[in-house]
Amino acid sequence: MELAIFQKYAWFLMPMWPESKFGLAYCGNCQQKIPNVKWTDELEERYYQLKKETKTPLNLWYGLFINPLLLAAFIAVIAGTVYFLAQGNKRSRIQNKALLTEYIAAPKTGDLYRVAALVTEPSPSYNYTYFRYMNTSGDTLFVEKLKKGVTTYGGWDQLNTSEANAFDGKKIPLSHSVFKKNQDFLIIGEEAIHIFFKGMDRAGQTLNKD
Repeated sequence: MELAIFQKYAWFLMPMWPESKFGLAYCGNCQQKIPNVKWTDELEERYYQLKKETKTPLNLWYGLFINPLLLAAFIAVIAGTVYFLAQGNKRSRIQNKALLTEYIAAPKTGDLYRVAALVTEPSPSYNYTYFRYMNTSGDTLFVEKLKKGVTTYGGWDQLNTSEANAFDGKKIPLSHSVFKKNQDFLIIGEEAIHIFFKGMDRAGQTLNKD
């Protein structure tokens, strides 16, 4: 007759903590399990004695200490990743803003300005298109308008600005000082701003206004 003591334990990734012990009696020859109800008094007494002498392995407590450390490390990694991504986005926005300021102050041939033009009729809406830089004279910045536009915000990439005669060639006079200060367009001779600057393209680089 053989008697073995087993230890139950809670599990999450690894043993967390020990729980109750139990015994298993079986025949040493046929390995047949002997139900508890058929245990003799001698076997039961032997079971309680063996159960008392059997020590709980320390490794059954590991999860109680290691899992919180793993969780803390996981949270730290996530928080660190979010922080570095946020810092990267912040640096990117700062660099983007600095480049926009620089490019607006010193326009170059081929600069494309992303435009949201307010249309009041038949109902208020926006037309999204491009202005292309032509030249400057004093505080006047001249641009020409792309003939085509879209009504979906962010649809500038759908527009072809490189085809021949894509722009209408009509000079639109803008206040360069207002453009540099507010990063929006004020047509000279008009009092209200109704054409809004949303970003620009230069030499394959796109800079969006926040």
